Amino acid sequence: MGLFILWEDSQMQAITAKDFEHVGDDTALTVVDFWATWCGPCKMQTPVLEQLDQDYAGQVKFASLDVDQNQELAQSLGIMSIPSLVVFKNGKPTEKVVGFHPKAALKKYLDGKLAEATA
Repeated sequence: MGLFILWEDSQMQAITAKDFEHVGDDTALTVVDFWATWCGPCKMQTPVLEQLDQDYAGQVKFASLDVDQNQELAQSLGIMSIPSLVVFKNGKPTEKVVGFHPKAALKKYLDGKLAEATA
């Protein structure tokens, strides 16, 4: 069973795909990055997400899932291209953002999602 990494307060934690059903249970928003080691844009997205993890500490959790190690899970969520970000609200997938996005664009997007979550 493959692993994905959950960043929590800048501490990376390995979690098995079997525990995926609990993603976002304890937070309003969780962003899961679906990627692969061979994907160039995925490698560009990772440092952006690490920065956002620090910027949104305590507000948004970020997770990273290797699609090659977790093919069934990726397919079940409709991941057809990478990088893809799936936004979970209260543990349920609500939106998908496909392709590389710079920090400013993701920050604007997340600010909007947080405003919706608190409205």
